[in-house]
Amino acid sequence: MDGLDAIILGHGLAGAALAWQLRHRGWRVLVADRDEAVTSSKVAAGLVVPISGQRLARSWRVEEFLPVAREFYRCTGGECFHEIPCVRLLQNDDERRRWEERRHDSAFQNFLTRPQPHPLVNEEHFHGPADGFEMQSAWLDVPAWLRFSQQQLHRDGAWLTADIAPAEVTPADDGVTVAGLRARHLIFCQGHEAAQNPFFPWLRWKSAKGEILTLHAPALPEHRIINRGGWLLPLGRDGLFRAGSTYAWDDFTATPTAAARGIIESRLRALLRVPFSITTHHVGIRPIINESKAVIGQHPVYRRLALFNGLGSKGVLHAPFFAAQLAALLVDGTPVEYELDICRN
Repeated sequence: MDGLDAIILGHGLAGAALAWQLRHRGWRVLVADRDEAVTSSKVAAGLVVPISGQRLARSWRVEEFLPVAREFYRCTGGECFHEIPCVRLLQNDDERRRWEERRHDSAFQNFLTRPQPHPLVNEEHFHGPADGFEMQSAWLDVPAWLRFSQQQLHRDGAWLTADIAPAEVTPADDGVTVAGLRARHLIFCQGHEAAQNPFFPWLRWKSAKGEILTLHAPALPEHRIINRGGWLLPLGRDGLFRAGSTYAWDDFTATPTAAARGIIESRLRALLRVPFSITTHHVGIRPIINESKAVIGQHPVYRRLALFNGLGSKGVLHAPFFAAQLAALLVDGTPVEYELDICRN
């Protein structure tokens, strides 16, 4: 293919979001991906929750990122983006103390649903205690969205099923050659595998293996995300839910572990009064770099090479915003934020 503006290696959240942003700006793009059945993006829960963690902290810059993400997914496969409430059930006195300190702060109030339901959950379905709050949230059906994106790229002749290694990439001052193709730019969006990319050896990786379960709970008529020590996500059909997740920092295999399954099942038994059965066990490796924030930008020497990675567990929320920044850099030369710039990291 001649006249390519960019080749993107990888079609996870990062690569797909960047492809949409560049194509929107009129660039001719080719996405090359192995099209594997299991990747970190394809097993991701896709949660967008503004208040999270044991410290009940607002997600970083959520007020800025959420409107961008909402508009982006509505325009690129809106049926895959679901805005539903999330109930956060407090699990200990530390969380209760933190919530009492923050509940009247307008920065938190803006994300609460109005009015707050009472009781928060049906006590016939959930074990107590049932104190906490309900907030606005959403989830992206990431596998469905990636399928939609792939279909659009394939329709437009912008898709290549291929396993391309960095060693096959030859950068020059005026472009990049790879696998017999030439483009003005090449962007690596390889997920955790980029830790082995010889073009970016200075990045400090701390990727984490995550495991998620799909369960069948036909007696649970719940249509909200429920979180207490772990999350429970309704998939909107046939009593199916997903639950998770775990973090492992020293195992990057794609093999499900009995230990992780036991942890999630234990949380579920502590949360649910209704019976459930496990149907599927999913594994993915979260690409996490340095300060758990995305890293984007051009290579400091080979300016025709760029990288977009490190989305971690907040990928659905962050990907559209940072893909737009990287697209603006490549198309218009607009600098990316300093703390995200690959040259800083």
